[in-house]
Amino acid sequence: MDLQHKRAETNGIRLHYVTAGSGPAVLCMHGWPETHREYLVIMERLSHRYRFIAPDLRGFADSDKPFSGYEPRTIAADMLGLLAAEKVERFHILSHDLGGPSAVALAYLAADRALSLSTIETPFFGLDYPGYVDPRLAYWHLGMHMNMDVTRFLIEGREEQYLRHFFRDFAYDPTAMPESEIQVYVMQMRQPGNLRASLNLYGYIPQMAEQTRELTAERLTVPMMAWGGRSSFGSHCVDSARAIAANAQGGVIEECGHWVFQERPDFICAELDRFWGGHG
Repeated sequence: MDLQHKRAETNGIRLHYVTAGSGPAVLCMHGWPETHREYLVIMERLSHRYRFIAPDLRGFADSDKPFSGYEPRTIAADMLGLLAAEKVERFHILSHDLGGPSAVALAYLAADRALSLSTIETPFFGLDYPGYVDPRLAYWHLGMHMNMDVTRFLIEGREEQYLRHFFRDFAYDPTAMPESEIQVYVMQMRQPGNLRASLNLYGYIPQMAEQTRELTAERLTVPMMAWGGRSSFGSHCVDSARAIAANAQGGVIEECGHWVFQERPDFICAELDRFWGGHG
């Protein structure tokens, strides 16, 4: 795989991103505490068929870490500028975890350009449908991380212990995330400003909920696929997708937790390839 590191000026900030492969474009939006690296396993398997563009989102790793602008519409605008820098007109969207709300916003804001939207293990805030449960009720860390300064005080200096807990406890197989990857994420979280900036994805959950509620007042016309791990979000992801989109598919992955790309790479790559191939 020929992986290229690049930087682009977009929406008033500078983003670091990687590209790989050729074919229809796939924009990849990561979650917390990960970076573009979480998509390397997907790129290695599918870059012979697709052109991947995977940024470190604002606040993370080698991208700028502004003090504001972490609501979905703003991050979606970041992505539109990145796509312009890469001269991409039509594209698929792939997201994981808290990259999902901004990916949904991007699909709405660029509905005439987005070929598809895939949300993997994504919490959906601000929805209202029968059986919907706000993820803040089910996951202790969401409320804690929203208190960004207290969380920074508790984690700083203990990044390795804390992130290893996340990667092991939120997995079905606690050894699924390689130790080498954990060490890279620990190093990046220790970069100046990274911990506090990245926690903005949680600090902005109220704005995520408000903007998602506003956007989803109308049905999403972009084809949508959503998967959740049985040991993590379960059916929350696909149930939310069906509440949002006119055309939604997906389900629950058995024997899988939150880190789907590392835990079930064969399954998710096959599903993504099938889905993208049907919406080219």
